[in-house]
Amino acid sequence: MKKTILLFVIFFSFYANAQNYSIIDSHLHFLDFTQDTDGFPRVIQAMDSANVEKAIVFGMPMVKMWSENDPIRPEYYLNTDSRAYYYSATDFLLAERLLRENEETQKRFYPFISGINPLDLNSAQFIETLLELYPNFWKGIGEIISRHDDLTAFLYGEFPRANHPALMKVYQLAAKHDLPILIHHDITSVSYNNPIYLKEFEDAVYRNPKTIFIWAHAGTSRRIGIDKHILTLKRLLNEYPNLFIDISWVLFDEHIKMDMDNWVSFIEEFPDRFSLGSDNVANTKTYVKDVSKYQPLLKRLKPKTRELVSKGNIERILEE
Repeated sequence: MKKTILLFVIFFSFYANAQNYSIIDSHLHFLDFTQDTDGFPRVIQAMDSANVEKAIVFGMPMVKMWSENDPIRPEYYLNTDSRAYYYSATDFLLAERLLRENEETQKRFYPFISGINPLDLNSAQFIETLLELYPNFWKGIGEIISRHDDLTAFLYGEFPRANHPALMKVYQLAAKHDLPILIHHDITSVSYNNPIYLKEFEDAVYRNPKTIFIWAHAGTSRRIGIDKHILTLKRLLNEYPNLFIDISWVLFDEHIKMDMDNWVSFIEEFPDRFSLGSDNVANTKTYVKDVSKYQPLLKRLKPKTRELVSKGNIERILEE
């Protein structure tokens, strides 16, 4: 009898520690930098394995060019030195594939328009066309690629910025149609610890108070971060009620995980302003790992905060 009780206690303890909280993935690329994909059936299987109920899904707004002097076909933007270019067809690829799926599958995704050239004043009109071609389908706009470390360095011509006139027109359109904006805009460059690009982003948020901004990775990228990052984010969240933060990619791996106590306190101070995203790039093999890494953070949060960060905040933004 004592042995049975002991085994039960051990099993219960293991189960409690292994609890896997469900989430809504706020950042999922259905297509990669070559516009390839594993397909929705495998994505659904991966989501089920990771206890992900729904996901914000979008294509890839850029293609990594396969140059004639590349020794390999680059599947990721860092694989070779070849250029990258904007690719608007990514939205059609996503829409056509998702609309082929059954209604149950479609209901698990919030499709976003991402094939936007942030330097082209035609971009807002292109979005209007997509809204007309696929009525009641799109739920948001993004991931818009503004300043993005090495990726935007591979582009031809002018570099994008969050307050470019072309994007200002996109933000106005987003407010008109009640579509949130998910945008990647680095807070600084690789060489600096002070936020030299923050003014561009803050200007966009300030001048568009009716537009919901979800800031991908809170302005971080590989090798990019600033001193007093949390203090800067606190000021922004206090000043701009239309700003939300997408916890994904290196923000967790290189910042939150290394300073968990302070980030937990920060999130508890603003429980209704965060979401969790895998930032998985059309790779179902790594999906469970990309999502399960957030479990230690969720376990540290208060139950109400956990529910908001894992699902509630995104549901409120997209479904109200």
